Amino acid sequence: MLNFVQSRYTITVPLKDNRALAYNAMSGGFALWEAEDTAIYNELAEGGIRDECDPTIKALAQGGYIVTADTDELAMIEREYNQHRYDPSTMILTIAPTLACNFGCDYCFQGQDKSAETMSQEVQDAIVALVERVAPKIKHLSIAWYGGEPLVRFKIIEALSDRFIALCDRYGIKYTAMIVTNGYKLTAEVARSLWVRRVGTVQITLDGSADYHDQRRVLLSGGGTFDKIIDNVRTWIDEVPISVSVRVNIDARNMSQIHGLIDHMADVGLSNKKNLKMYFAPIEAITEGCHNIAGVTMTKTDYGKLEAELYRHGFEAGMTSLPYPPRFRGTCSAVRPKGFTIVPNGDMHKCWDTVSWPDKRVGTVFNLDALNEDERVMAWLRWTPFDNATCRNCRILPVCTGACAYKFVHSFDTRGEAAVLPCPSWKYNMNERLLLRAEKMGIVTAEDYEPDAVETDPQALCADVYTDGGQALPETMQAMYEQLTQSAGPVVHIADIGVVQ
Repeated sequence: MLNFVQSRYTITVPLKDNRALAYNAMSGGFALWEAEDTAIYNELAEGGIRDECDPTIKALAQGGYIVTADTDELAMIEREYNQHRYDPSTMILTIAPTLACNFGCDYCFQGQDKSAETMSQEVQDAIVALVERVAPKIKHLSIAWYGGEPLVRFKIIEALSDRFIALCDRYGIKYTAMIVTNGYKLTAEVARSLWVRRVGTVQITLDGSADYHDQRRVLLSGGGTFDKIIDNVRTWIDEVPISVSVRVNIDARNMSQIHGLIDHMADVGLSNKKNLKMYFAPIEAITEGCHNIAGVTMTKTDYGKLEAELYRHGFEAGMTSLPYPPRFRGTCSAVRPKGFTIVPNGDMHKCWDTVSWPDKRVGTVFNLDALNEDERVMAWLRWTPFDNATCRNCRILPVCTGACAYKFVHSFDTRGEAAVLPCPSWKYNMNERLLLRAEKMGIVTAEDYEPDAVETDPQALCADVYTDGGQALPETMQAMYEQLTQSAGPVVHIADIGVVQ
C-alpha cells in the first residue's frame, strides 16, 4: 500500500460546512472539496494511511494535492524550472531604439535625465548579425521593443522588424514581438504597421482617471496625456487584433483612483474586448532613478488587499481577466541564457531595469565572444531562487520562482519593503483571487465562506520568512557561484550553455 502525504504546494481556502477550495501550485490543479475530501486530506497530515484505490485518494493524487511519501517535490520543481529556464532554443531580445521619452513620470525607474541618443545603423546591423549568428541553433526569436519611449523612433522599429522577419523566415524560426509604450503615439496607422510586423502585444500604462493620470504621467512640456492615449486605442482596437495589456501602476498617491479608472474605461466602450485587458502593479523604489518615491510605496499587505478588490471590480466591469496563478513567474529574459537588453549605443544588459546605468552593462554587440565568459553575465545565469532559504520553503515557489532576479542581484539598489523580501502580490492575496475565480466560474458563492476566515495569511504560505536581510538576501546572492546548484538531474554547467554560440 502506498503511503500518501499532503503536497507541500497545496493551498486550501476554507469554506463553510468543512468544504474547501484547493489549489496546487505545482500541478496547477484547482478543485472544490466536499467535507469528506477535506477530512481525508487532513487525516493524511496526522499520519493516516489510505488505500490508493480509494476514489478520493485517487482524485486527490491526480490533482497533485497529495503525493507519495518518497516524492521529492522540491527536486522535481527545481528540475522542471531548470529545463524551462535554460532552454537554449529561444532568444529573447529587448531592444531600445532610444532611451529618450516624451513623458516625464516622477516614478520612472530610469530616472528623469534620460539619454537622447538614437540607435545608429551600425548598432542595428550588429544586432541583426547577433541574431544571424545564433539562428542555426534557435527555434524562436522573441523581440520586446522598449525605451524610453520606443515609438519616438518608430522607423527603427519598422526597419529592424523587417530584417528580423526576413531572417527568421529564411531559417524557419518562429518570430514574435511585443512593445512597451506609453501609448501617446500609438495611432491607428502605427498599430496597423506593428501588426503587419508581427507585434502581437502592446503594453501601455494608465495610472488613474484623467485628472490624476495627467498629474503624474505628463508630457515633458507638462501637458496631459490621458485623453490622447484613450482616443488612440479606441480608434483601432476593433480593427487591429493586437492584444493590449493596460498596466496600472499603483502607490499610496493613486490607490483611491483605480476603481474610477476601471469604470471610465468601461464607460468609453473599452470593456469586454477580447484583445484588451487591464492588470495592476505596485510601484517600487527598485533602482537609483526612483528612490525619490520610496516614501509613497505601499506595503505588500496593503497592496495585496487592494489588488484583490481591483481584480474583482475589474472583472465585473469587463476590464480584467479572471486571475489564475502563473507558472514560473520569475523566469524573465534576464535569467535566460539567450536573453539580453540592448540600448542605443550597443551596450548589452541582462535586465531592462539597468538600461540607464552603463556600469551595469554585461557587454556590447560589438564583442559577442566576450559574453560567453563575462562574469557579469554569469552572475545572472547562476542566480537561482533555489539557493534562497525563504524561497525554498515557500508554498508558492512554482508560481513565483523568485519573482524578480534584479531585486536579488542588485538588492542594494532597492528601497522599501521590496528590499527585504521581493515576493509577488500572490503571496498576499492568493485566497481572495482563487475565490474570485471560483465565484465567477459558478463553483461557489459569497454565501459559502466567511470573509475573515478566508483572508490570505502570508505566513501560512511561507512560515519560514527571513526579514533581517540575512537569509532573505544573503551576501552570496551578490557574488559569483562556483556552480549552479541542481538537486536533481545532471548538473548544469553555465559555461556549456552557449550564450551566443
